[in-house]
Amino acid sequence: MARVAISRVATPVDEERIYDAVKKAIDDLGGMEEFVEPGEKVLLKPNFVSPRPPPVTTDVRVVRAVALQVKEAGAKPIIGESSSAMTHWWREGMETRDVMEMLGAVDMAREIGVEIEPFEEDGVFKSVRVKIPGAVVLKEAEIAELPLRVDKIVPIPVLKTSMEGGGITCCIKDLHALPNTFTDRLRWHRSELWQKLVDILRLVREKISLCVVDAIRAMEGDGPIHGNPVDLNLIIAGDDPVSTDAIAAKVVGFEYPHYEVGPIALAHSQGLGVGDPSMIEVLGEDVEKVKRRFLMASCEIVTPHFENVLVCEGAACRTCKAWIKFTLYMLKDTGFFEQLKELGKTLHFYVGLDPPFPSDLDEVREMTEEALPIIFGDCAISAVKNSYWVLSQGELRGKVLLMPGCPPFACAQQASQIIEALGLEITEREAFKYVPT
Repeated sequence: MARVAISRVATPVDEERIYDAVKKAIDDLGGMEEFVEPGEKVLLKPNFVSPRPPPVTTDVRVVRAVALQVKEAGAKPIIGESSSAMTHWWREGMETRDVMEMLGAVDMAREIGVEIEPFEEDGVFKSVRVKIPGAVVLKEAEIAELPLRVDKIVPIPVLKTSMEGGGITCCIKDLHALPNTFTDRLRWHRSELWQKLVDILRLVREKISLCVVDAIRAMEGDGPIHGNPVDLNLIIAGDDPVSTDAIAAKVVGFEYPHYEVGPIALAHSQGLGVGDPSMIEVLGEDVEKVKRRFLMASCEIVTPHFENVLVCEGAACRTCKAWIKFTLYMLKDTGFFEQLKELGKTLHFYVGLDPPFPSDLDEVREMTEEALPIIFGDCAISAVKNSYWVLSQGELRGKVLLMPGCPPFACAQQASQIIEALGLEITEREAFKYVPT
């Protein structure tokens, strides 16, 4: 039977109490010696998606606690990660080592004598082309060299809800950093993303015998970036990544994660782990006593958050709607919606295979007096009845925006495009700095 342990982090939360909670959870499973052998190279894989503090990223103090215990067991821990393509190209413009520096991981690793190895350096992703036997979507891919070289992998994600991750992002989603950031990670990023994640798990499943989840400060709502923090003060550890995700999902409100959470359901049904909570032994804290019903992520755009926005969809997939929302959050951070209200304008997003975009150019001209129409995604662009040239190069250029992509990832540039089209000033975004609490 798969086993998952839950421990509480005593308050006030500090480095020592986090270490104790991590040790308690791992000891409940049999101790670190149960999972690593002396001399083994062990990849510690946190979630350092961007240079933002927890709950966007894993608390470095949790990574420190795991690293120290791996060392105490006689193995060699290596902290490895690759930040998102969004962080590299479309949001902060930073490499993974820069992100690690800002989050305090580099200083922490130096202090305790642990190696740090980003999967990419100077824009070059160190990868190996491999085939994945039994994969459904990701049958062949460029995979980071480090995870293939080590003896063991320990995912150390932060627990978050997710708009595109199927409900939550945890151990399975943490492995999305393994494909090449600049190629295969961007492919299969639509409705097939859940199966892609399970295919990645399939490749490295035999190397994962321990997972440690940072549920100290978790995230609810529109994760994995724009949700709200929730202080759970928990560590969740398990000997099966699917089971660990399932119990983490149950802690935040999913009663049947092997049916309700996409990647867990697929991994469970494809035999890569146990996702049914009734088949998992839970040690330590009682799930019923620590669980809390989280506000779940949603791809829908609702007016309390984004005033004067209308999404006109025609058979749109959840992914395009999620990336519209990511773009809107980018705008919200700048105070854009107050300015939009003052202008008396609305944003109209047309998305999907058959969006209800006017076929008559006179109707389009009339619409642009009160709204900024945005044709979002390759499906919508190919479906509009009006000429691509008329909208992109003719008299309506700048009055109707075209945002190609499947999905359109470039949130910062898309936000700037909208701001510029409305004649507003584009301001520089602040850098994020991590200050441990």
